[in-house]
Amino acid sequence: MTASEFDRFASTYDQDLAKALAATGESKDFFAQTRVNWVASCLNHLQAPASRVLDFGCGIGSNSPILKTTLQAKAVTGVDVSEESINQARARYASGDLSFSALKDYHPDASYDLVFTCAVFHHIPVADRTAALETIRGSLKPGGLFAFWEHNPWNPGTRYVMSQCVFDEDAVTISIPAGRKLLTNAGFQLVRTDSLFYFPRALRFLRPLERWLRAVPLGGQYLVLARKA
Repeated sequence: MTASEFDRFASTYDQDLAKALAATGESKDFFAQTRVNWVASCLNHLQAPASRVLDFGCGIGSNSPILKTTLQAKAVTGVDVSEESINQARARYASGDLSFSALKDYHPDASYDLVFTCAVFHHIPVADRTAALETIRGSLKPGGLFAFWEHNPWNPGTRYVMSQCVFDEDAVTISIPAGRKLLTNAGFQLVRTDSLFYFPRALRFLRPLERWLRAVPLGGQYLVLARKA
């Protein structure tokens, strides 16, 4: 999907996503907070605090304040190809320690402890993914971490939700093995891979089991945590 196409969805993004997620019984905020909580637990385990965070493909900026608060980051920068989305992010969330930039105006400077992406790369044309990963790698400090979240095409629930989402019509999904290979080929060192979101709200009493199921590659979304070598 092009930047102009994402511009078209910027004003209705929340409503469109809510419609697609209706089958899960949960809101986008539930998924967003759960993902960031999981990353926070990974960072704590690695004893790797994230003072500066880059929210790559931030859209309208919803994840950025969650990243700042949950990770106790001193600064979070959101970047996106969609300038209209960036305008909305600035209007909603910008502050002294939360900033947003159009990707065309962003220049990697190897200053970030963590880069976070969620459901971004399935929108990036396959031919452009290597360049995007180079930008991410160039943004990280030596030893910095990359939290790569993607939809899991092996999960039938995920495939259904994506079929209901207007801005996922042209998405090219990435399986867990393909995601790991993508990052390895880009020069990242893989740290861990976790699969999450097995149970909809109706079965939420089973969610404590997810910590034991994280190695089973069938959750609704997955995380590949990688390090800049």
